[in-house]
Amino acid sequence: MNSLLVETINNLPPLPKTVIELRDYIDSSGADLEISKVASIVSKDPLLVAELLRLANSPFYGLSRQVSTIQQVCSLLGINNIKNVALANSIRSNFTINVSPYGLDTNDFLANCSSEVDFISSWLQEEDKHLSSELVPCAMLLRLGMILLSDMLIKSGKDKEFLAANQANNFQDVQELENQYCGVDSISFLSFLFDYWKFDESLIQSITFINNPHAASDETKKNSYALAVTSCLFEPYNPLSQFNSKKAIALVNEAIGQGVDFNLANFLAKLPEEAKNSLIS
Repeated sequence: MNSLLVETINNLPPLPKTVIELRDYIDSSGADLEISKVASIVSKDPLLVAELLRLANSPFYGLSRQVSTIQQVCSLLGINNIKNVALANSIRSNFTINVSPYGLDTNDFLANCSSEVDFISSWLQEEDKHLSSELVPCAMLLRLGMILLSDMLIKSGKDKEFLAANQANNFQDVQELENQYCGVDSISFLSFLFDYWKFDESLIQSITFINNPHAASDETKKNSYALAVTSCLFEPYNPLSQFNSKKAIALVNEAIGQGVDFNLANFLAKLPEEAKNSLIS
């Protein structure tokens, strides 16, 4: 790693103590894990309690009834989901976001990030509810690598040079530029960060193979394809465009050809209206 990347990692905001305690307890308990203990740890942080309840009652999870206690959240979402969502939420709230080095408007970028989470949960909720819940934390942080590399470019004074090179390439081959200027591309960096923060191994592997989901293990292939499809559909420069919508459909078909049990009709039905319109224009 180059020195700027190492400095970026060393300067990452610390996770809240409650989130660290929760993660470490869940990871170390094995068969001795107790829901009451998890609830006790989470209850130490009223803000975390409020956020977990908000997320549990959001459309992301499509629960059939209102959830009002942490015990209910744990029972309905599962302990590992609680850990991953708590990690993702605390991480997401810790960064000032400025993606101008990528030539992107920050407000549009954030709206697109939010749409990614909405879509992946809406798409998979009926055909694979467990996968939908599992991938929400990944979707919440899908563009974090870009956010941190942006910050690194700004702090190192390379932001304008990176933007000019990006513009000269017509915003193509962005990953190649990331490697050239930062020593790593944003998805590889995100995979490293998931490992650094001790997310579940299945989520780390799901992120790792976004760019080549066919190479993922059988255990995580569906996860990686789902994230790859979502990432393609909401590609930051041309989200929901005809090109990216067709590419996303091709990825779903490729996944089906690889033995992944996606329902193509459901995917097409759940496409955002803008993508559907782009396909018939």
